[in-house]
Amino acid sequence: MKLKAKITIVTGGGSGIGASICQAYAAAGAVVCIADINGDGAKDVANTIKSSGGMASAHTVDVTNSGEIASMVADVIAEHGRIDTLVNNAGARIIKGFMQHSEADWHNMLNINLTGPFLYSQAVVPNMVANDGGSIINVCSIASFQGRPNRCAYVSAKSGLLGLTRAMAMDLGSKRIRVNAIAPGMIASPFNQSFAEAEDTGDAWATENPTGRWGQPDDISGAAVFLATDDASFITGAEIKIDGGWLAARARIGEVPMWDDD
Repeated sequence: MKLKAKITIVTGGGSGIGASICQAYAAAGAVVCIADINGDGAKDVANTIKSSGGMASAHTVDVTNSGEIASMVADVIAEHGRIDTLVNNAGARIIKGFMQHSEADWHNMLNINLTGPFLYSQAVVPNMVANDGGSIINVCSIASFQGRPNRCAYVSAKSGLLGLTRAMAMDLGSKRIRVNAIAPGMIASPFNQSFAEAEDTGDAWATENPTGRWGQPDDISGAAVFLATDDASFITGAEIKIDGGWLAARARIGEVPMWDDD
């Protein structure tokens, strides 16, 4: 159990990718503290973990509210004494044309997807420093690397989160705190459910990457576990793209990889 007794906070852990990461951490021996604005979702995931013999707690937290973050972090420290790993997974996305984005939309996307990880990281870093280090994992996106249509605020926030990851790695490295990013592609989680199930995008999008399928939340959790372990002790400021190869290789219409069995 590579994360035995590690104290972990996972934001947005009440569903989708976050829930998968929580369950994988618990299976690896971690104590999982689940933060989600949907308190019922967080409780459901915590109860699932505990019913399987794992250790978990649920906390209702809005990642844009520094007071709620500070209170949750203080509760975790009071109960467990330390925080070893923070996974900044909570996120949201607005899909609108550029001119249809309101100022409120813009601030909402940046607050949830960029300011939230900044605030949570600031809240846990003093304890990590006092305990000789830790690991922070920011869940970015393929939108951290390229423009995507009708997502200007989301793309800006996720691009900023990748930059924040690299800056934090520099600022915190001397304190033995590693900061890395995971960049999921099209994952068939609640976040992308409408696209995965739609007739015009479900199968078509599955064939747009070399693996030929949609990703699943469990495809993300393995990398999240690895980055929290001592096996990743020399990795910081890095990003792991988990997108079925979509960013690395694309084919034009009509291009099909040739295969000769002879």
